[in-house]
Amino acid sequence: MIFPPTSKNFKLYRTHAFVWALFIGYESLLIFLLHQPSNSIIDYIFVYAINIIFFYFNTYIIWPLIYKKPIYIGLAFIIMELIGYLILRYAIAWLYVIIGASNVLPFTMSLDFIARITYRFIYFFGLSTAYWFALNIITQRKEITDLEKNKLLDQVSNQQLEKRLIDSEVAYLKSQINPHFLFNTLNFLHNSAIKSAPPLTKPILLLSDIMRYALTEIPQNGKVDLSEEIEQIASFIDLNQFRFDHNLQLSFTIIGNTANLQILPLILLTPVENVFKYADLKNTEHPVKINLELNNNELQFTINNKKIRTRKPIQSHGIGLKNLKLRLDAYYPDTHEIQIIETADDYTFKLQITL
Repeated sequence: MIFPPTSKNFKLYRTHAFVWALFIGYESLLIFLLHQPSNSIIDYIFVYAINIIFFYFNTYIIWPLIYKKPIYIGLAFIIMELIGYLILRYAIAWLYVIIGASNVLPFTMSLDFIARITYRFIYFFGLSTAYWFALNIITQRKEITDLEKNKLLDQVSNQQLEKRLIDSEVAYLKSQINPHFLFNTLNFLHNSAIKSAPPLTKPILLLSDIMRYALTEIPQNGKVDLSEEIEQIASFIDLNQFRFDHNLQLSFTIIGNTANLQILPLILLTPVENVFKYADLKNTEHPVKINLELNNNELQFTINNKKIRTRKPIQSHGIGLKNLKLRLDAYYPDTHEIQIIETADDYTFKLQITL
């Protein structure tokens, strides 16, 4: 059903009143120029009131009911409208007699008079039909335009997301070194350490495993086993423990079953890496807590730590977190949530993903 737009009612009503005034003025002038007998003011008021009401009744009630219905239903409604229109005009004719405005009894009205009433019915029915179809076409075109606009906006949004994802991947690639050179160098250092500094062999192997995980080509679906990502987090923590003589105050807790679950690589490792840049890692009263909890395929990853206060922290450019958000938006658009709670002393990172 089509109704006038509520936000522009006043302007619309004013326009309709102006058009009806022009229409009534046009018909009155035409009657005068054709030297036709004019009716009383009361007759004009009643007749035009009926016709205008009929116009809008047909536009906003009848046509929406019969549109796309079988033709016999439409004809039945139109015939009932015509009968109702004739009965109403008949009742008004009686009213004229009662108030003394006419001395012509309704039952003596000529067939010519009935024909003219029927003609007026058809005339206003045609006007209201044309008006309803115009409204219907405008509404349908607006709906089509809105759909095309929304589709175009979706395409633009997808293109922007793809561009940001590409930019993220380019930035990630720029930060990498030639893998062959890196692994050859690490292999050389490992072989040298076996002879000259055996305690360094394990950290070198840990670093080699982490870099191989970060640089190795991933499967076509872009995901790796969750257990691999967890293993790399553990290796990264062990490597940093070697850096700080195993004095880091840090715990990594896993709750739930990680089997048969996959995740984007480095999604969990990236925020862990930030811990070793900005956290107070030697605070015995408030150790860094890294918790991973699984409930079926719902993953919740939380990091809580105190900020570094004893020395100036490394300046953050936010590139790692920015790229992390872009990748999550691309691969988990509606099934992830990142929450960062930061104060002057504390930092909490929360990530929820439906895998």
